Amino acid sequence: MRTAMMTLAGALLLAGCSNAPADKPVANPAEPAGDNILHISWGGIAEADAGEAARHWSTWTINLVDGGPAYGWQSDKAVTLPHQLAFELAGSGTIRAVALDNRFEPVVREDGSMSQAPDGSPVRRFALLGSTAGPDGPFETLVEGEAKADAQTLVKLPKEARARWLRLRIDSNWAGSGSTRLSDLAVIGDLDQRGAGGGEEVGGVYAHEYGPILLRQKGNEVIGCYNDGLGTLRGTIFGRIMRLAWYSKAEGSIGAATLVAANGKLYGFWYRPEDRMGSPWNAVREGGLDGADLGKCRAALYPPA
Repeated sequence: MRTAMMTLAGALLLAGCSNAPADKPVANPAEPAGDNILHISWGGIAEADAGEAARHWSTWTINLVDGGPAYGWQSDKAVTLPHQLAFELAGSGTIRAVALDNRFEPVVREDGSMSQAPDGSPVRRFALLGSTAGPDGPFETLVEGEAKADAQTLVKLPKEARARWLRLRIDSNWAGSGSTRLSDLAVIGDLDQRGAGGGEEVGGVYAHEYGPILLRQKGNEVIGCYNDGLGTLRGTIFGRIMRLAWYSKAEGSIGAATLVAANGKLYGFWYRPEDRMGSPWNAVREGGLDGADLGKCRAALYPPA
């Protein structure tokens, strides 16, 4: 009888276990609310690092604000750690998290070349610093963390922070030495006003390695010309963010451009049809249109009424 009771009790226990609700999976913590306010479409910009002009454009710092891993930043091989990269939001914002993307995505560049394997070692230890005073600081450390070698890493700030000017300090890479690479940087939060940071006249002559870019602003409308009449530009400006269409009759091609006007410069990218990125289109303002040699761009900038 005792054996039978023990057998029955065991059966009831097993039956009870089989009917017990399954353990609930552990929920992942919710991602911080907000947008990537460092993205170029939000007016975020990245300043060139030392020695950048001598490198291929696919390694420039501006590639960190395009929102994808196809193009990124890579340090000079001879430069030792730590690295400091400078960024600016379109206005003051509340920051909740930062995401570093170390993935490598092979892509055929505009010039036809293609990297079959990543150069450099992905970012490892880093710190994000912020300032509300100006591009020269003073800066305070907002968060420190470690990025995964070949993945995207989201790191929440210990507490929300206010900033407009940012610096990414890269303290180490996964190889321990040599050049360092990063594919994309996202700053998660909210801007006080998405169209902030504007107000300055964007019209003028801008120097670019492939030829000058000339812009004329009429209210929120922007018209332009590039490469001494090779192509024309037309679009609108919101705050400091320009969304332009470009057209080249000589090449028989058309596309788009997203440019941010700030600090006497243009920061941004031009795109082929279907939003396929061409390359960065950074330029430096040399002066206004008055008195400038407009050349073949005159008709595009001042069309007949």
